Amino acid sequence: MIHIRRSASRAAYLAAVTFALLAPAALPAQRHPITLDDLSLVRGVGDPQLSPDGRWIAYTSTATDYAADTARTDVVLVPAAGGAARHLAKGSMPRWSPDGRTIAFMGGRGERAGIWAWDVAADSARFVARVLSTEHFLGHRAVKGFAWSPDGSRIAFTSADPVVSTDANAPRVVSRSMYKTRTGLSDNRLTHLYVVSAAGGPARQVTHGRWDEHSLAWSPDGRRLAFISNRSADPDANYGDDLWTVDVESGAETRLTETVGPEFQPAWSPDGGSIAYLGNVRAVNTKDSSPEDTYLTVVPAAGGPARVLARALDRRVSELLWEPRGTLLFVAADRGATPIYRADPRTGAVSAVVQGAFQARSVARDASGATLAFLRGDFAHPTEVWTARADGSAARQVSHEQDALVARVDLPAADSLWVRSADGTPVQGWLMKPAGWQPGRRYPLVLYVHGGPHGMYGYAFNEANALLAARGYAVLFLNPRGSTGYGQAFGDGTVLNWGGGDYADLMAGVDAALERNPWIDSTRMGVVGHSYGGFMTNWIVTRTLRFRAAVAGASVSNLVSFYGTSLYSDLVETEFGGAPFDNWPLLWQWSPLAHVSNVRTPVLFLNGEADNDVPITQGEEMYVALRRLGVETQMVRYPGEGHSINFTPSHHLDYLRRVLGWFDGHLGERAAAR
Repeated sequence: MIHIRRSASRAAYLAAVTFALLAPAALPAQRHPITLDDLSLVRGVGDPQLSPDGRWIAYTSTATDYAADTARTDVVLVPAAGGAARHLAKGSMPRWSPDGRTIAFMGGRGERAGIWAWDVAADSARFVARVLSTEHFLGHRAVKGFAWSPDGSRIAFTSADPVVSTDANAPRVVSRSMYKTRTGLSDNRLTHLYVVSAAGGPARQVTHGRWDEHSLAWSPDGRRLAFISNRSADPDANYGDDLWTVDVESGAETRLTETVGPEFQPAWSPDGGSIAYLGNVRAVNTKDSSPEDTYLTVVPAAGGPARVLARALDRRVSELLWEPRGTLLFVAADRGATPIYRADPRTGAVSAVVQGAFQARSVARDASGATLAFLRGDFAHPTEVWTARADGSAARQVSHEQDALVARVDLPAADSLWVRSADGTPVQGWLMKPAGWQPGRRYPLVLYVHGGPHGMYGYAFNEANALLAARGYAVLFLNPRGSTGYGQAFGDGTVLNWGGGDYADLMAGVDAALERNPWIDSTRMGVVGHSYGGFMTNWIVTRTLRFRAAVAGASVSNLVSFYGTSLYSDLVETEFGGAPFDNWPLLWQWSPLAHVSNVRTPVLFLNGEADNDVPITQGEEMYVALRRLGVETQMVRYPGEGHSINFTPSHHLDYLRRVLGWFDGHLGERAAAR
């Protein structure tokens, strides 16, 4: 069932406004540093979509009720010029029809889980098509979505093969390498393309065969669909996803690329002559976190050589969008920020459109291209929906999902920090002062290491960092070698070198923070990280005794066993020069477990029991070794949780509470007195 939130009547609205005008002005509330209780005020804002006429924006808002242990995502409608927002229905992925009269979205459950359409004039939703899902892993960049045809008469979507009933107790026969999902075992169901009338009715399957298809896009004439598919003999053995088109009526397919690297996010040019996409070109690649930056590429829709745009920018591109005049908007990471850029395929010119000390993403436009909508956030302002003119001017905030939070909570900013690593490489980071900082006092410091390894810290709200600062800790977070946003050479810094250059970068950052901020107590320092950040946490405590406590979330400890048990064996191949069968000592060399006898630092391990990204066995191996060595340690296991430990809100809250508690017990005021 779809839950519709109808708007209040005009009379009720006017009564509310009148009451507000007559009521005495409320005194401003005293803001306080963030606490765990405040997290229920944080909203997850995403996927802004401008109506064709530019008057409205549909987006998603996720609210978490920690007391009820539930989370809900709604489709929200707000005037682009600003005004009151309306929560329309429980759902995700809102998409406007070309005439602007309908918003299609993903919602419902059971037999009616799939595509729904909300009629703007009638203020009601109707069911359009059922969509079957599969958790079989195609990579983080595979989009299993839907799209309106250019004339608005049809909707194309991806859906999985029907479920085949099996005996849950029967033996499971495995005959493929990608037999795991992120939290379980693959059901081996393929994803294909379908088309359905926008009015609803039976859907027609467009693609067939023994391969997956995903990431679809309509041609401007509505005759063809572009899509991504790996048609190799063994798609599990490579990441060679290519760009294809299919004639919607005849089913005839055309292959447009045949590269060793993956293509994804295809988008047809307004004139139908070209298709833009993002891709990699290296032969060995990974579905997880590639060291290779992503290229903005354009290929003729009729076939021919592809051209890479914005190569001189030397930055990783994460999304793209055509404009009516034939230019492309794209987002790329840059030194902690994510600006929106414009590229002209005809001249090759690239210019920044929206940029600053913030992260912008999920860019959309109206039909004319005059107005842009996007998400924007920074350290002290969680993500909201913004608009701007096509040239980036007149930027303004439109949504106000975080108003209750920022009215109550004083969120911390952070000071930029550039350091020189041991070999002279410049490294960027930020230092967040503890809440209520006072000169003359000494404060403990926590080093927070990001995951990936090709992630990027920067100008964005981070609840863990804010909570630590509120608790009285200085928080240091850096972008060491391997991070995105600093060019390809910097991104390659972890290849064949996990824990090498990036360890030196992190220690240089700690040294600089101590030297420049004598109020930091060097005898009370901790380190924490999740995923690759957890690997680095494990690695750091084998290298140095300078940290009094450590927290390793979803952490890698043994690269040899990780290769055979993780969903991401291709990550190991990408980072360590191919399949390791003839060079296991290389993986062992860079495994924290190989050096565990050096550890004296108390370590807390936090793991999801269903995590196939970094299996819980990785934490177990390190934990058991430390117990045998007599080092203070503890492991917390979260049932049913995957890599991020956020499926159940109470688990996520417990994760954060334990991070704070571990550092309080080892670095806090009581620990200082010991």
